Amino acid sequence: MNAIIALCHFCEGHGPCILFCTQAFHSAHDAQLLMDSAPPDKRLPHTSQGEPESSLESLMQPPPKSSDQCEACRSVTDDHPGFMSHDTTAQISYISGQYPEQPQLYGILRHACVRSLNCEVCPGREGPIVFGEEGGCHTFSYTYNLQDSQARGFSRLYSFIVVMMDRVFLINLWPFFVKHFRTLIDELKSKAEAVFTREQDELKSSHGTRSLRSSLSSMPGPDYLRCIRTNQSERSLVELCGDKEVFVYLHKYFVFLLKAGGQRMTECVVEGPRRTTSGPEASHESTALLDLTDSTADMLEKQVLSHEFHVVRVEGQPSFQTLHQLFQALGIGDFLELAYHTVKGDQVIVRGNDVAMVTSLINVLKELVPESCCRIVPFSQTYKESFVCNFLGLAVGATLPHHVVESEYHVLLDILSPLKSKEPLGAASEEALLHRYKLMVYSGGARNVEQKCPLYLKRLTSLLSGGLSEVLITRGLRALKEEWMNKVKVLYKFSQMGGLDVPQRNDRLQRLLNEVLQVTQEDLPILQNWRSALSKEYKAYLMHSN
Repeated sequence: MNAIIALCHFCEGHGPCILFCTQAFHSAHDAQLLMDSAPPDKRLPHTSQGEPESSLESLMQPPPKSSDQCEACRSVTDDHPGFMSHDTTAQISYISGQYPEQPQLYGILRHACVRSLNCEVCPGREGPIVFGEEGGCHTFSYTYNLQDSQARGFSRLYSFIVVMMDRVFLINLWPFFVKHFRTLIDELKSKAEAVFTREQDELKSSHGTRSLRSSLSSMPGPDYLRCIRTNQSERSLVELCGDKEVFVYLHKYFVFLLKAGGQRMTECVVEGPRRTTSGPEASHESTALLDLTDSTADMLEKQVLSHEFHVVRVEGQPSFQTLHQLFQALGIGDFLELAYHTVKGDQVIVRGNDVAMVTSLINVLKELVPESCCRIVPFSQTYKESFVCNFLGLAVGATLPHHVVESEYHVLLDILSPLKSKEPLGAASEEALLHRYKLMVYSGGARNVEQKCPLYLKRLTSLLSGGLSEVLITRGLRALKEEWMNKVKVLYKFSQMGGLDVPQRNDRLQRLLNEVLQVTQEDLPILQNWRSALSKEYKAYLMHSN
């Protein structure tokens, strides 16, 4: 994550100051610039070629000298090299010190520090806030107070700030920063409170019931009090928390925030298909090895309707693992028929005696659609209506209603088990065992899929028949679903537009399909079915977005 995280403090004698900061460097060369032996006043500022030097003059402020700092303004001494952690996997170095080495970065960080502690105020004086300027840096700030028995008001003001250029990225990380900074602040507060309580107890024991504050307030004259205050040394965060390793801990925590924050936010499609794999990359944690007993079918029938279910595996009994296997077993004609009914939301009925074969076929077919479109009954002894589930595993003995057999909104995939062979099961390969089964596709509708094939299915068949590996097919199918989900969002936004009569609406819809979405009229039922994958919250977001 390209950002700087810093701890800031409002010193009673010197005002807002940077106490500690951590940066990430994405190459060894950049990290070496910080750790070289050249003195700070001899190092050249890092400026871009197209940026005039005059625009950086206001930010080229040198950090204050150690002689001008008190204990409260200092985290590491001049002879301390700071802290450095190196991520060997990502080749990123994380370096912590009191100030960033680059003068322009120090000016930016100093500006954010002053605004965090002096200007920008959140309700209650403690809590998170985001501020910035258009075209400049943006800052996440979390202000808080630590108890100190020697400070004015018995507390000192601190803040954690995160400075970066990307405003959208920073705002999206708001929940992440609030959660972890709150945890870090609670730990610092508990340490400071323990020190504060101990010091108050010591004062009470040495002065009776009077505290140091009450004894000072009883002394006459404001000048005398000011003299006492200037002679009192400011206390560092180490003394305030009673922890000598507090800056080591802050370095580790800042490194975690920089690394984890960059990993949390990745480019993805909101409300898109489930990001899982099927094939060599797939995890086998969701596959359960169950004994094929009488209770297996009952257990599957009572499962909750969702896209998640257990695939029954029986040792020695084959099952379909990938969509490519199903494509080869059916052939292009039957596969297009089955896939067309699947993607446009018709009820898919898989009927067979082998529970393992039935559940594996449903598991493969559901990868054709977004997970939110799936309502699955893995295996049942009786027929379930289409409003209950759109993927149904059915026993061979179950009868289908007459309206289902003749309906064009249902498709039946019959699994004909092979005759018993004298060849032992262990002697044949998985592919050979699959070829012994015969798959038959039935539907009440006329077979015109090959003549008027939707673009989605054309892309899908090209992917499956292109001679690609299972890994590439899996990734290609995921990308194809994401692309079509984006088209669904555009179509939904268009469908909510008002103020058009029917001819105008139909004309604009046709132009949207042809020119913007670049799909055919046959793809429209698919897009309309996939609208159910959009949640109510995301639909509301689409309605209010530009």
